Amino acid sequence: MKTEKAFVGARGVDSLPYSIGGTAEQARKLAERGVDFFAGYLGSMNVARLKFILDAGLAFMPITRAEEYFDGGADEVDRLRALELPKGCTVWLDLEGEKSYRFDPIELQGLINTWAKTISAAEYIPGLYVGAPQPLTGPELARLAVVRYWKAPSLVLDRNGKDWSEPSGIGWCMYQMWPSLCFRDTDICVDVNIIGEDRRGRVPSWVVL
Repeated sequence: MKTEKAFVGARGVDSLPYSIGGTAEQARKLAERGVDFFAGYLGSMNVARLKFILDAGLAFMPITRAEEYFDGGADEVDRLRALELPKGCTVWLDLEGEKSYRFDPIELQGLINTWAKTISAAEYIPGLYVGAPQPLTGPELARLAVVRYWKAPSLVLDRNGKDWSEPSGIGWCMYQMWPSLCFRDTDICVDVNIIGEDRRGRVPSWVVL
């Protein structure tokens, strides 16, 4: 395995059910339908499922769910190493849901920064999936220690009820589309994502064979 930069216009999918029960046939079908990469949840992915994805010619990026894994990032690093994922790939932290409101905004920023710094120290690239609901404002998101941002398709309102378009001055390098897609003549239903450069000309990095 090796790490490469993603390319603008790449189409990828993410799906927790596939992370849990994905098969080699499903991975092959995704590739046949023009999918370039798969983003899967750490803790659900295993070596066999990762092999199915890579053998099908898909790239891979890992995700962790913030509401379950605000523990400083050590568990995520252990899971990355267990999958033997090479250094330099982007690791996404999934920030969304009512559980994110159980933290004071300053505390929440500290938790995200601790996670991001742990991921960076292990020589991976920390990224943030920003869903809804979540309490942080655009300027607060931009000041975090993460260095890549992935936009959910939902209308994202901060704790003040304000709609904002991006982490201030940085923008997004991955966009999740709406609605989810069920591929014709398959049992695969997934969320679809598109890669783009952020305002600093950066893209995510993924794992390939």
